[in-house]
Amino acid sequence: MRVLLLSLLLLTSCGVLAAESTPRELDWLELMPKDEVDALMEAPTVAHDGMFKAEQTGSFEVIKELDGSQVRIAGYIVPVEVDSDNQMSEFFIVPYFGACIHVPPPPPNQIILARLAKPIPVTEIYDAYWIEGTLNVETIKNDIAASAYTLSARKVTLWE
Repeated sequence: MRVLLLSLLLLTSCGVLAAESTPRELDWLELMPKDEVDALMEAPTVAHDGMFKAEQTGSFEVIKELDGSQVRIAGYIVPVEVDSDNQMSEFFIVPYFGACIHVPPPPPNQIILARLAKPIPVTEIYDAYWIEGTLNVETIKNDIAASAYTLSARKVTLWE
């Protein structure tokens, strides 16, 4: 009987550990306060002529409870740090194709700067990817855009 109880306890604890290691799948709108989501939904469509970089607008307001969370989010990759071997170690994750290139970048709380411990080849920027890792609240500003979140990326896979 003790062996049976011990086995059940062990199986139960393994299930809890597995559940804790599964990253939370995030939707982009979960990264911003509700009042900002409402304002974003009411914002006019941005028109652009030709190739130019428009000014980024929006806020750095974040959901502080997400700091340190293990997450999985789908998005497009905009390379930031690329070495001479075409390996990237940092990239922005954005919610839609073309962001940060020739349309206004999304608000800072809709951009995540991902950092890789080990660089990977530059991905196809036209494809969407799943990126997993630890999400942190951190303000980043560079020549491309500003971000209100960073992600220590562990896994990058094609979105299918």
